[in-house]
Amino acid sequence: MFFEDARDLTAPAVRLLESQRNELGCPDLRILPLREFAEFAASHKLTRSERETIVEQAILLIDQFYAHLPFKRARYAVDPVQSLRLIRAQLDDLSETEFHDHITRALTGLRDAHTFYGLPAPYRGALAFLPFHIRSFQEKTGRRRFIVTEILDGFEHARFNLNAEVVAWNGMPIEEAIEREAEHDPGGNPSSKFARGVNRICSRSLTLSVPPKSEFVVLEYLPGTGGHERHAIVLPWLVATNCIVGKGRHGLSSSINESMADLAAARSLLFRRAEMAPAQPEGVSKFPHVFAFDYSGEALRDPAHPEKKFGYIRIATFDLDSSDPGASDKFVEEFRRITALMQEVAPDGLIVDVRSNPGGAIDAAERILHCLTPDRIQPAHFHFISSRTTQQIARVLSRNKAHAATGHQKEWLPWIDDLLISATTGRLSTPGKPLTQPEHANDTGQIYQGPVTLIVDALAYSATDIFAAGFQDHAIGPVIGVDDNTGGGGANRWLHAELLQNLDLHGLRHLPLEPLPGGAQLGLAIRRSTRVATNAGSVLEDVGVKADLRHYSTRRDLLENDCDLIAFACGQLGRMTSYRLKIDKADLRADGIAVSVRTKNLFRVECLVNGLTQCAFSVGEGEQTRDFVVDTAGLLDAPETITMNGFAKVEDPVRGEVLRLVATEMRDCEQAGKASAV
Repeated sequence: MFFEDARDLTAPAVRLLESQRNELGCPDLRILPLREFAEFAASHKLTRSERETIVEQAILLIDQFYAHLPFKRARYAVDPVQSLRLIRAQLDDLSETEFHDHITRALTGLRDAHTFYGLPAPYRGALAFLPFHIRSFQEKTGRRRFIVTEILDGFEHARFNLNAEVVAWNGMPIEEAIEREAEHDPGGNPSSKFARGVNRICSRSLTLSVPPKSEFVVLEYLPGTGGHERHAIVLPWLVATNCIVGKGRHGLSSSINESMADLAAARSLLFRRAEMAPAQPEGVSKFPHVFAFDYSGEALRDPAHPEKKFGYIRIATFDLDSSDPGASDKFVEEFRRITALMQEVAPDGLIVDVRSNPGGAIDAAERILHCLTPDRIQPAHFHFISSRTTQQIARVLSRNKAHAATGHQKEWLPWIDDLLISATTGRLSTPGKPLTQPEHANDTGQIYQGPVTLIVDALAYSATDIFAAGFQDHAIGPVIGVDDNTGGGGANRWLHAELLQNLDLHGLRHLPLEPLPGGAQLGLAIRRSTRVATNAGSVLEDVGVKADLRHYSTRRDLLENDCDLIAFACGQLGRMTSYRLKIDKADLRADGIAVSVRTKNLFRVECLVNGLTQCAFSVGEGEQTRDFVVDTAGLLDAPETITMNGFAKVEDPVRGEVLRLVATEMRDCEQAGKASAV
């Protein structure tokens, strides 16, 4: 076996990266060998008092506010509060790195990425990385294989390049190494744990993890150019400081995997790899870091139905600017614009792809569901833990109802009575209430009327779990998974700093919340979510959303823009019926509303004026155009809006053939200035 020490080959890549620090938006970027960073970090030590503050605050948050505590104790037989108490008892015996590692491990054992310990400076904003990244695919035999999909610019090697297959890591089979690495990243189900292991084995945010213990890795690989002879290569761990710009991700309706969001930002900086380039100017999103879409690529075809036109939308994140009160509206409006375009140019099927989306704004995720279905959306439910402190907060807020609550105080109000009652009923958590108000979840109206499928993976987390659950619970379309489940992050996340700033209430001033030293941070799952509609009461935490259809990623997927995955999704859409309901004209006249409506593959259409049913009629198969007058006699108010609901015959597994609402269209009535009937 050919063995090579390639540590010196990384120097040109490091110099190139540092030379681009300004154009990358990281003017203070420095790249250090792991040993140098460790020596630098050793000079920044917390005092014993500062360590004790961090532990005490972690105990308070987990013991009194953590929404999943009784459920995690039962599921994993863990006691994080006792683990933290043991750390407190050993403060004088732990080195700086050991202290951070112990706190991190105590919270990682909960397998909940919402609940974390953020390390202080100089770890904050730093990234430990290798000069490459790997991804995995699975053969039909079930065997997993791992290939290099990204290489740092400036790292040149004849054999260790794109498509090289890694087979061993520091002397152990690569799959076993990934499983060991997964123990250090909180994944709640087998798919999530393994995906997280792959995700972090080549890079990790030091904001949320201590540095690797070894200075380098020894890899055995098969060259990307082909061949069956194994080669070995030694590559160094490097640390990029000041490269992860803290976005201050917060917000009352936030649900995000901080470590995934950090890694995505850092990898974009390191590898600058485009996801899916749009094909024409109208395919450019106003928010390119959020949306990418296409409708003309050769991959978006189904050979069995070549006449059909399909569209693709990638949603990379729901992580919006929390300082902008209109960010959610802007996000929703851009999704409306894109889906309206897709309705015109790709009416036969739409692929929505949320793989590796770390989450973000829950209301944004839930509001865009209505763009894809005529059915009313029921937002997810959320629950506070019933603890001594949350009950005390409820009592204080109940007494102070006469005073205007602000910030986080408002967030408690819908649950106050339930928290007060739980003191006598013994409930572990409160009954569910929505975070997204139902009227907001249904304020977009259906935009896309064709069939829709959703692509997920085990790294789809937080608000993305909630979006995928809503998609499945409301039967919008099949969920295609490249893994068995989504990540399983079912909660609303708050930061310690938010609790500290917003719970300064008369009657709660003795609550022992204190600022964290050195820029340290604690995140917490404050409200537990449950599903609705067809899966009402089911939990998302740990379990995630189970895929309806499974696609095993191929080598071509990893190296050729997911071509097999997209073809699989198009094949599913090709077998589904597309519908169309379009109001071309709605002219208000003396004798009623003159309407021209186009339909496709509908059986029945109902017409409502100002929300009241005025008439209904049957339509034929295929594409139809119908002109008629809607009688407005008997309406109490002048006609303002006309709504058409289209129904199709579908097979129900229980009831047989039934009529199902598949399309809806609303339009304002327009004054035509004519008096004659059509």
